[in-house]
Amino acid sequence: MFALLPVDMLNGIVLKNGINLPISIGQLFKLVILIFIFFRFLFKPKLLLVSLGFTALLFLPSIYQSFKIFSVSSIFEDIVKISKYLTPLYCFLFFADFIKRDGYVGIVKLRNLIRFSYIVLVGNILLKYIGLGYPMYEYGSIGSKGFFYAGNEISALLVILSSFMAFDIWNRGKKIQYFLLWAFTLFVGLTVSSKTGIVGILLIFFLIPLKRPSLKINLKSFIFFLASIFLIIPLSLFLIWRSIQGTAFFIRLQYFSEKFDFWTFLLSSRNIFFKEANKTYKEKYDFIEKIMGVGQTQYENLNHNQIVEIDFADIFFAYGLFGLLYFGMLMSFLIVQAVRFSSNKRHIYSNYVLLMIWILIGISATAGHVFSSGMAAVFIGIVFALMYFKEKQEDI
Repeated sequence: MFALLPVDMLNGIVLKNGINLPISIGQLFKLVILIFIFFRFLFKPKLLLVSLGFTALLFLPSIYQSFKIFSVSSIFEDIVKISKYLTPLYCFLFFADFIKRDGYVGIVKLRNLIRFSYIVLVGNILLKYIGLGYPMYEYGSIGSKGFFYAGNEISALLVILSSFMAFDIWNRGKKIQYFLLWAFTLFVGLTVSSKTGIVGILLIFFLIPLKRPSLKINLKSFIFFLASIFLIIPLSLFLIWRSIQGTAFFIRLQYFSEKFDFWTFLLSSRNIFFKEANKTYKEKYDFIEKIMGVGQTQYENLNHNQIVEIDFADIFFAYGLFGLLYFGMLMSFLIVQAVRFSSNKRHIYSNYVLLMIWILIGISATAGHVFSSGMAAVFIGIVFALMYFKEKQEDI
């Protein structure tokens, strides 16, 4: 899995040079990973049952469409698209089992994987400053996404990778390194020129040091909280404001803030996309399709290849109530498990995982491209699985 982002780089270079294959290099590589994970599940009956159940649930709309239009082409087209939603689940099940089996050794391996991936991601984004890579937004050459093709997924991935590194550094008491990482990652987020990346990084680095409310007041935590409220965050916002003034990114923000109302600007027109998709849902879906969806391919076809880009909405319009059931069950299970583990101080990652669940749900509900992200899917599974790590009693 160390090859995940390098392969995505190669995939971006190939696609940007107009080389269109039946299935992209990145998609093929991730499908191979899923197949290997599935074969591993053959020796784990419970994991196999869960993975097969949810896979069948998401394939039902495609099967229904094949009978409705007398064509199996949509099934083959949907395989890759469905795999994007299944990869976080498969990787969560795989890595949870991996962590429970390998313990601290497994955590070290995952830490190295995340660090390596962070370096590859950040290195790509910063290529802008030596005239290489691709802009995030072609119009005006705004932002940077390195050699990656799927720019919308960059911000969520940056938040995920940097959050783990930040928690790891803070947990080891290296406060200076923590704030240096915050400053550097924020600079990288500004280079990406994405509202999601900038706000997400500010939020995650502010929340990691905070603990749950308690009657006992920890002086260090209280001082950090006050410093963050009255110094760090205002200073960060001021520096961000000063650094983007006059840039193409600032001009773009200013243009869209004047052109659209507050919610349309904040959601980058996703509320408009939702209205259009909802109209299509009401007028073109039959009764069965309203329950189980039409599949991702048909959903995109009916909406002229325009999706909402809000994960909840896209899951609903593609996979119907069954899709929301899948997503709701998975999120509910993760939240309950993280809360349950957080009562045991040996599960040192449980509070971090709980925080990341809510952060990723928030991003997916406003900017999308989280739970359907080919780039971030494996790392989402890793982050959620971390709550199963339990320190040995003698290490506490």
